[in-house]
Amino acid sequence: MSETVLVVDDSKLDLFFLKKHLEFLGVGCDEAASGRDCLRYVRNNEYCLILMDYMMPDPDGIETFNQIKMGIDNKNKATPIVAMVAADTPAEGHTCLDAGFDNYIEKPIDFNQLLAILIIYLPDSMRKKLKLPHNTPKKSPEKKPIPVEQPMEQKVSMDTKSVPEGGDVIESLKVIDDIDEQQGLSLCGSYDAYVTALNIFYSSIDMKSEEIENFYRNEDWENYTIKVHALKSSGNLIGAEKLRSDAKDLEDAGNAGDIDKIKAETEDLLNYYRGFKQKLSFLSGEEDADDKEEIPQSSLNDAYQSLLEFCDSMDFDLADMVIKSMKEYKLPEKDEKKFEEIEKLLTNLDWENIARIIKE
Repeated sequence: MSETVLVVDDSKLDLFFLKKHLEFLGVGCDEAASGRDCLRYVRNNEYCLILMDYMMPDPDGIETFNQIKMGIDNKNKATPIVAMVAADTPAEGHTCLDAGFDNYIEKPIDFNQLLAILIIYLPDSMRKKLKLPHNTPKKSPEKKPIPVEQPMEQKVSMDTKSVPEGGDVIESLKVIDDIDEQQGLSLCGSYDAYVTALNIFYSSIDMKSEEIENFYRNEDWENYTIKVHALKSSGNLIGAEKLRSDAKDLEDAGNAGDIDKIKAETEDLLNYYRGFKQKLSFLSGEEDADDKEEIPQSSLNDAYQSLLEFCDSMDFDLADMVIKSMKEYKLPEKDEKKFEEIEKLLTNLDWENIARIIKE
């Protein structure tokens, strides 16, 4: 029997943290960024559990669920499938249960609730291997639906290190009124995880805002709604409450077909979202090119080789560290463009194309 979980989510930020939670518990996983990717995975692999985002493109969660259970030839017709839904839209969970999902869990994913889902649905052989935190209750929770009203301070961190007093990033955030760093720390579980979330958020602003704008201009309201839904989730995770709230309002407008509201407020949302590029510019680690030392060729070769290795292991943290270290040097023009492209691809965890660019 398979001992791998399939995680399906079009939000790279949510995907990253869910993977970290699973790794902490000793559970291996594959990642799919869309319904189409998911269907490709289930044709070729058997999974012990599938965690699937409810609202995603190409096709959505329920359509993907139906194809797995009743349509395409695949190895997972009997595999438990748990939906991931928005915490601020309670009806989504019941919609998924009505559609036939085995259960649902709310986003952002709470560590204890994820653990409860794993205890219920993993096969016995895997349940015995779970790396349970010492302070996590071991009794089995009740089934459908999993309760989520839990005090924030009782959440179990995926990283037991305490948040450092006066960390550089936290100190920089204290002057930004638009971000509640304490909320972000609580949701991310540790200082290091929060900084990673901020870096993913920061580096994806240009690409994600352009996606929303393109769907808006093409009047593709379905995909527009999906993208502002993902923006709502990202804003919540880093503690950007106004961004979360504004994105939720436009997500609700998209679901309700209120095109007038979308047309009246989208420009303001995009301007506000893009404003974080300047507010979080301290994350770029860039300095004046004239002050940088030229990189030795041997160091450049080592960086590319390391990135290839991290692509094989799909290690975001180490790949991101290599890319940031390159910003301390003056690079040849062609290599500078390469690293700019690699950084964009890393935002989407596009390991295949990162490897392709390095090998070119």
